[in-house]
Amino acid sequence: MPMHNKILIADDDAEMLETLSSMLEGEGYSVVKAENGAAAVELARKELPALVMLDIHMPRMDGLTACKEIKSDPVTKHMPVVMLTVEGSIHEIQQAISYGAKTYITKPSSKDEILKVVKSII
Repeated sequence: MPMHNKILIADDDAEMLETLSSMLEGEGYSVVKAENGAAAVELARKELPALVMLDIHMPRMDGLTACKEIKSDPVTKHMPVVMLTVEGSIHEIQQAISYGAKTYITKPSSKDEILKVVKSII
């Protein structure tokens, strides 16, 4: 496990946020949580996580806009971003990738699938 193992997760679904946090903390990762895209952008700048996981559909600022902001900020642009999406809309995923997201995970996903993506990035 790398020394820098902090993951920022942004999701407006409290249950999903808790599930992902517990799973990742159980694997030894440190987790920072946000409930919307605006908070995620702010926390990314402040916490400097090794990975950012963004739900696409959130209030105040959606995950696509948050991804674009994180990737255009000199302080956070190096951070890998993984999008979380329920319906896996091809258009949204292509948009996220064009903004700089590394990959995406459809919800719900198995623990193995989520951990495989996380471990491949950090």
